Parts: sequence; structure tokens; C-alpha cells
Amino acid sequence: MGQDGDWARRGTENVEEEQRAGYWRYVRSAMFKKLGTGMLLVWLGPAGFLAAGLRAQQTTAQADSGDNGTVPGAPARAASDALPGVKDVVSKGVEALGGREAWMRSTSRRMKGMFQSEDSSTFVGIEILQKLPNKSLTKVTLPNGVVIREVCDGKAVWIEDPRGGYHPFTGPSQAFRLKQAALLANMTTFDLAANGKLIGVQKVGTHTTYVVEFAENKNLASRLYFDQDTWLVARTEDVFTTPDGPYMVRMDLEDYRDVDGLKFPFRIKRMEKGAVTTVRLTQISVNPEIDDTIFLKPETARN
Repeated sequence: MGQDGDWARRGTENVEEEQRAGYWRYVRSAMFKKLGTGMLLVWLGPAGFLAAGLRAQQTTAQADSGDNGTVPGAPARAASDALPGVKDVVSKGVEALGGREAWMRSTSRRMKGMFQSEDSSTFVGIEILQKLPNKSLTKVTLPNGVVIREVCDGKAVWIEDPRGGYHPFTGPSQAFRLKQAALLANMTTFDLAANGKLIGVQKVGTHTTYVVEFAENKNLASRLYFDQDTWLVARTEDVFTTPDGPYMVRMDLEDYRDVDGLKFPFRIKRMEKGAVTTVRLTQISVNPEIDDTIFLKPETARN
């Protein structure tokens, strides 16, 4: 069957995904030629952190270095000692980040950083702007100076290409980005986790963690992995239920630093549909002035 026939069979949502993938193949060949065939753009958004990646590698969950033989959805290993209460674990996690009261004073955020390729040969600059309640903009500056934007206006998420094109996200990729665009997504997630279940203890890299499992809605199951020593979240997992099967997004969070009394991870590793990206933040500003007009859809989408 030809390409058009394949798209018709897959349905509208998959057609849009194919079209967007085709666009990025064009970007890769037209603008990333000097970076090699392994390079592509991947957008990242953990608890308000969005980033751009250039190198994607196919992997399996078991091969991921922090898993110790477990896969997404598999039960955490039970601890030999009695487990603490889930509300106690989540409460300590909130306090480790700086406390709910301090976070609720946040109205906006600006973050800057770099994506570093695995062989340290390529760097991509990123700037992330967020504003209450759930607006975000990520500006990605490619090595050749071209700027690409990923925007969330609180209702939709899209990519704006250098030619003025508008490429909306759909399905679970959109749902995940809408969730993470919320400025206070971490506090909302902790509220849901407090009503979840502590299912065991698991190693995440060098961290020994308590694993809290909870359902955000009927189509989304999530886990938080709390470090037993610091109570900071070392890993998040979100598994969306889709007609094509589970859609999992995992993020490992490291190098927490204090910014105006709030704790932020400055190193984030993300796995989504087999693509692995790592971003290092270099600067975070809390409550900067941000103009709402930067979150408007381009003219190509409004006409």
C-alpha cells in the first residue's frame, strides 16, 4: 500500500504525527547536515522544564542505566523494613523543594541552559519562559543561529518552524506537554501523589528511593521516586493509555540547587518513545516580567 493509503488506515492523529515527523526529517537534512545523521530535535518538559535535544538514541527500559532490571509498569521491590506512610513521604518531598508556601509565591520563571550531545561535540542553547497558570515558551537556538519555538498557551501546544509553519502536538505528546507547562505542576502532582500508594523501594542510579504510584486520571498512571536521604524526586514516570498501547515518558532529575529558596534540578535526562535526551540548566530566574503576547499563536495558525 502507498504512503497515502497507509496514512488513511492509521487515522487522523497518526497522520499528523507522520506529517510532523516528515517535517523534522526535512529540518534534519536541510539545517543539521553538518551534525550527522544521528541528530534530530526532541523537546523536553519535566515539571516545567522544556529543552531541545540533538541526538536521540534508541534504547529499552531495561538497558537504561538506572533501572536495575525493572521496566516501566513493573512493581518496585518491596523493602525488608516497614515502609513509611505515603503522605509523610510526599510531605517531606514538598519541604525538600522549599515548601508549598514558597512555591505558591511563584508567578513566572525563566530558565536558560544547553543540551550537550553524548560525545560532547554539539551544544544547543535553550531558553524557557513560563507564566501562571500554564503558559510556556521554549526557544531553541541551533548551531547555525536558526531559532525554533515550542509554545503552550494553556490550551494547545505547537512548534513554530523558521519558515513560519505551525505544527501542533496531538494525543499523549500534547497531554504530557500541557501538564508540564503548568508553572506549579510539581505541587499539583504532589497533591495527587499524597492520595496514591507507596509500593516499595527501588534503586535509581545511585539513589535509593521510595516509589509512590498514583493515577492522575483514567488514562494516566504516574510514579514519583523520592530519594530516601534528601527526599528530592530522583525520577518521574508518566504512562498514558492510548489506542496504540502505553505511551511512557520518564525523567531522571539530578543536581538540585537552591534558587531564591526553591530547589530546582539543573540536570534532566528524559526518555520518550525510545529517544533519550539530556539537558543542563545554567540559570534560573524566579518571577521575572514576561509579556503574555509571546504565547500567542502565529498568524499562520490564526488565519
